[in-house]
Amino acid sequence: MPHTFGNFFQGISKVSAIRGILTGLTVMICAGCASGPSDPADKATPASDVGRMQAWRDAEAVVAMGKGRLSAIGAGESMLPVYGEGTVLVLSKIDFEALKSGMQVAYVNDAGRQVVHVLVSFDERTGDWRVRGLNNENDDRSRVTRANIVGVVYVSFAPGEGKK
Repeated sequence: MPHTFGNFFQGISKVSAIRGILTGLTVMICAGCASGPSDPADKATPASDVGRMQAWRDAEAVVAMGKGRLSAIGAGESMLPVYGEGTVLVLSKIDFEALKSGMQVAYVNDAGRQVVHVLVSFDERTGDWRVRGLNNENDDRSRVTRANIVGVVYVSFAPGEGKK
């Protein structure tokens, strides 16, 4: 005797059941086909809108869950609208060879400041990455190298307006 779904399909004609299944499959397939941003840099890292202290506690909890993670607090406007002033980021160590265009990475620039920007393209000739803030028109003067990469953004916690 073939496997049945019990009473689930009782009273539903085979044509109606097949039509329903095909409609469901079409919706699931097409849901992934919606045209969205084609640039990987336009895809936001998961974020949570919480108070400042809660954001820091949550970030530290995530840091404690994985080896090679650290937290940082964002400043400036170069990564708006994804990261605003005071966003708490969790960074995860990453092998230089695993980097890909569109990843949001932290690195130490030529002035010695830690910066979180988006990888634009790899320069085969020099062996480093061009990088730019989402809100910037031009690439950074500094490049991401094996020596200055800090990590990739793993998650962000955005303190909400007026929350403490």
